[in-house]
Amino acid sequence: MHKFMDFLQNKLAPFGEKVSKQRHLKALREGFMLAMPLVLIGSLFQVIASFPMESFTKWLHQVGLDVIFNNLISNSFGLIALLTCFGVAYRLATSYNVDGLSAGALAVASMLLATPSITDKTGVAGIPYPGIGGRGLFTAIIVGLITAEIFRWFIQKDITIKMPDSVPEVVGKSFMALVPGAVILTFFEAVTWGISLTPIGNLNNLLGIVIGTPLGLIGGTLIGTFIAILLNSLFWFCGVNGGQVVNTVMQPVWLQAATANLAAWQAGKALPNIITLPFIDLFVYIGGGGATIGLALCLMFLSKSKEYKVLGKAAGIPAFFNINTAILFSFPTVLNPIMLIPFLLAPVTNAVITYFAMALHLVPLTTGAVMPWTMPPIIGGFFACGGSWAAAILQLVLVIVSFLIYYPFFKAADAARLKAEMEKEDK
Repeated sequence: MHKFMDFLQNKLAPFGEKVSKQRHLKALREGFMLAMPLVLIGSLFQVIASFPMESFTKWLHQVGLDVIFNNLISNSFGLIALLTCFGVAYRLATSYNVDGLSAGALAVASMLLATPSITDKTGVAGIPYPGIGGRGLFTAIIVGLITAEIFRWFIQKDITIKMPDSVPEVVGKSFMALVPGAVILTFFEAVTWGISLTPIGNLNNLLGIVIGTPLGLIGGTLIGTFIAILLNSLFWFCGVNGGQVVNTVMQPVWLQAATANLAAWQAGKALPNIITLPFIDLFVYIGGGGATIGLALCLMFLSKSKEYKVLGKAAGIPAFFNINTAILFSFPTVLNPIMLIPFLLAPVTNAVITYFAMALHLVPLTTGAVMPWTMPPIIGGFFACGGSWAAAILQLVLVIVSFLIYYPFFKAADAARLKAEMEKEDK
């Protein structure tokens, strides 16, 4: 155990910290967050449109509001790739101290260029929502990163059109973007044309094969999810934000699975994916990283140590909103050998129970509505699974399971802390 703890503290933790600060991953993480308000807004409209009252949904259809809500969903949830592309390019460019707005605008233009258009019966061309929504996430990320890198290279090499100092700054930046912009758009047009000559057809399909397939095998399977959860928990245990390391890579995969479920739900088809972003956020990590809701309950109601009683009052309520910073660093669970086993076991157990409950049709799959990760249990499960009380009950079961996993380890820690307090008082 000593060697393992030494590895975590001196090898894994510094590695995770370095990865979380890596320029491109940081740009991906922060750029992706730009689209999250649209995801949450679209999910809210979906919850209303699919509210579990047949009379209500029939009324929506009769008055034509179902069409309006679907339009609202498409123009919020359906634009997440486009916003992600802008955000990634913007954040990466600004990290190089070059104009992020110009880079973001060029990235959006490049993505639209690379997205295959559709034509209606009258011959008018347009961009399909799936191409700039969840299905286009991998394209958005790659286009955003490449655009920012080409743009900053031209700016840093001073290969630009310069205007006199008397010209307003905004105008000067526009002219500075002309040369790199022309190169970027020409580059993506060439790539798009080249791929169109192959059976693959377009950049979305190519990246879906090259990137989406292997990541999908990791993020869409129970074994792959185990690996992601264990890595997330290990980084958190080391004091490094596991979400910034693991979820930066996996979140687009899980969100893409959620959007596929949303598209199937809108079309009235069977939902294709068990493991989605709501599956991870609302069922696996109840209470936050390490699924510490059970530990929070122990601290709130079973603490004998004075220190833990105070901590339970301060940290208990936030834990119901999946905020467990106080528990991680004040209890602590971070680098606390006695808490390593439950910290790894609880989220993995949640994943197994939830996966088989959904696979066996005991609980419906998540419909694609992405709830805020701070949504408390029971409520979150109910809405994420289309108004299912079975999903709400499943979350309650997971809370109990977390409690049972953490209890014996908490009891040992509480007894040790109480003994230390009593010895301190006797001195």
